[in-house]
Amino acid sequence: MLKQIAVLLCLVQVSTCEGFFNGKKPGSFVNKNRGGNFNGGRSGGGRGPGDFDGLVPRGGGDGEKGGLWNAYLGVLESKPLITKSFTSFFGFLIGDILTQLFIDKKDTYDFVRTLRMASFGLLIHGPTGHWFYGKLDGAIPGTGAVQVFSKVGIDQVLWNPIFGVMFLGFMGVTEGLGIDGAIEKIKSTLMTSVTGSWKVWPIVHAIGFKFVPTEQRLLYINSVQIGYNMFLSVIGNK
Repeated sequence: MLKQIAVLLCLVQVSTCEGFFNGKKPGSFVNKNRGGNFNGGRSGGGRGPGDFDGLVPRGGGDGEKGGLWNAYLGVLESKPLITKSFTSFFGFLIGDILTQLFIDKKDTYDFVRTLRMASFGLLIHGPTGHWFYGKLDGAIPGTGAVQVFSKVGIDQVLWNPIFGVMFLGFMGVTEGLGIDGAIEKIKSTLMTSVTGSWKVWPIVHAIGFKFVPTEQRLLYINSVQIGYNMFLSVIGNK
């Protein structure tokens, strides 16, 4: 039953993310505030942090996929923080379910561990990602090579270790290790988390900063991160 649930959750996450990639063709989005298109209506280059405000799909897909994507865009626009928090909730939930079913393969499923991972996504990853990527795009607007390189560098040199401290600290405290135990967990595992991130996220974020609007970036990140969360789940629950 758990495997069927995991597959269903993955299909929902993937089909929602697929709506973005199907919908981001030129002319497929209309900016309600400016009357422009996906490119932000500016001539000669960079997109500002507000260029994607109020984007809605034009024709956005067919059938259930289009309906799911339209619904996601609607709640994302009206309740961005809550929507991103629950997007991260499902990303971490699916990642740990897949890890326990297909990597750990233990006789007894650890529901408390899955709750810890999903809670981190809901309470920490979603809200902090909403704040950080909004601030980063606001401070360095545009999608040119220099801007993308700068944002990837800041993400990986500054935000990556901060995220690692938050994740490992949260796992340590919720595992009942106490403050001292959480600190030891951070000391022993942080470098593994940071260097593991360097193997995956620079190229992922380069694509994201170049092509994905700020408001939709956590969906993009969480869709990629389902696989990466399996790595986090392993090191976070040692």
